Amino acid sequence: MRLSLSFLFASLAVSPFALAQAPAVSPAQAHFTIVQASDGKNVGSADYTVTTIPGGYSIASRGELKLSKFSYTFSNTNRLDERLNIVRDDLSGTVNGSPASFQLTSDPSGRQFQVSITAKGNTTTNTFDRHQHTVLLPDLDPAAYGEMAHFALEHPPTAWIIIPKQNGILVPAEYDPEPDLGARLDGQPITAHHTRVIVSAENAISVEVYYTNEGKLLEADLPEQNFYVIRDGFRLDQRPTYTPPRNAAPPEQPGQQQQPPQYGVPQGSPPPQIQQQ
Repeated sequence: MRLSLSFLFASLAVSPFALAQAPAVSPAQAHFTIVQASDGKNVGSADYTVTTIPGGYSIASRGELKLSKFSYTFSNTNRLDERLNIVRDDLSGTVNGSPASFQLTSDPSGRQFQVSITAKGNTTTNTFDRHQHTVLLPDLDPAAYGEMAHFALEHPPTAWIIIPKQNGILVPAEYDPEPDLGARLDGQPITAHHTRVIVSAENAISVEVYYTNEGKLLEADLPEQNFYVIRDGFRLDQRPTYTPPRNAAPPEQPGQQQQPPQYGVPQGSPPPQIQQQ
């Protein structure tokens, strides 16, 4: 298990993304089962609800994971504009009963995010640049994977991920299309699109996202974390063999204490502008 266990997790006046386009998102509800990849055991559940609001969308999600020596819950409310840019995101949760929260808000210019993190009784703040095609990525949150599915339809040349840990970590993301796969949804045969989202390129991890023509999330596989997040009623006919991304972290050795994945900015990539406060 390679969870970001310290997961410490926008009113938009002027948008710098006025010309950007994104697929429309339909109001929807979906429930997912969290499966431990190594043994197929159901270890949790999650769901999300998409609502259309003036100027964009509201996505509410929640989930829980229960293992023998570990428990994790989250609740997330994300407001997006019409182009799926984050306007505001309020994330809270518990790790083994210890609460934490992460708030992300666009500043009045629409060009920066303001971040507030509360954990272990302390509150810290941060700011960094706001970009198109950015996803806040809490562990096991199907709403985040659903946003990835919609961006996958666009094949963005530049994309970003916000990791809700420490003071908030902004890293590049790469959307790589993979071959379509046969699958079933509620017993009916369908074709599932597959995109590999590579998070960073230094000690990279991947999110394997499966989705429909409309961007409906069907499944998200987290190979490095050893979990599948599977929509109720969905089943791949055959899950493809996983190949670690370039510059992946070395595999853990038997008996080695598991650590959260580390995220870094690859050489040659324009670094995000981060200002500690």
